[in-house]
Amino acid sequence: MWKGHAITNITLSAVLETADPSLLRVATHAAGPAGQLPLTAEMLLTEPSGNLFGLTQNAGMGWAPERLLDPEFLILSTHGGLRAENGEPIALGFHTGHWEVGLLVAEAARELKALHAVPFAGACTDPCDGRTQGTAGMLDSLAFRNDAAIVLRRLMRSLPTGKGVLGIATCDKGLPAMMMALASSGKRPAVLVPGGVTLLPEQGEDAGKVQTIGARFAQGQITREYAAEVGCRACASPGGGCQFLGTAATAQVVGEALGLALPHRH
Repeated sequence: MWKGHAITNITLSAVLETADPSLLRVATHAAGPAGQLPLTAEMLLTEPSGNLFGLTQNAGMGWAPERLLDPEFLILSTHGGLRAENGEPIALGFHTGHWEVGLLVAEAARELKALHAVPFAGACTDPCDGRTQGTAGMLDSLAFRNDAAIVLRRLMRSLPTGKGVLGIATCDKGLPAMMMALASSGKRPAVLVPGGVTLLPEQGEDAGKVQTIGARFAQGQITREYAAEVGCRACASPGGGCQFLGTAATAQVVGEALGLALPHRH
């Protein structure tokens, strides 16, 4: 037994061998997508080989061949975790700030497709220093911004046929990184979409104050029951960054002030 769970002995043969013959019938060939790439003689003579092979990749991923020459736009995000369509978590992210960013990516992609563009999506997820407070993980917190900005810039350059970039980010590491990356987009237009904040609980504490429940309990200021209750409900909705004007929410405001994000209507 280990922590109340029964331990099952697993043999090497159970891992390496199988009695199911269907697992040995591995497909090595397929018919491939129907149709033809919209190639011209000039494209074959003058385009970089990567541009041509990119069309092959796009067809292989299921894009209609007749739409392959539509303008291409890249959607970058800090998406993390894995969310089922009904909202249930399959795998958690590091924080609520990037948990539902994928929904914004999907909506933007659908709109681009409806406008006869070819959307691409890439991501560089981000950590949460609320989660790493008091641990060695904090050593990576500020450094991550520059690292992520470099990765995001490299992803932008990895779609050389792209006509523009849409950056979707929320929190105090990924959002500044995204802003730095978008600022380096050069001649390609770039737009920032902030991810908003998680809702406040109707009763309880915000995501800033609730991070002090351990210290306040140690000082006898709150009970264990109070800490457990407010800690459970502080992030009142599954998506969005911290509710207070820390770096995350402030960076969202700054992105709008800099003209990277479309202004909100009040």
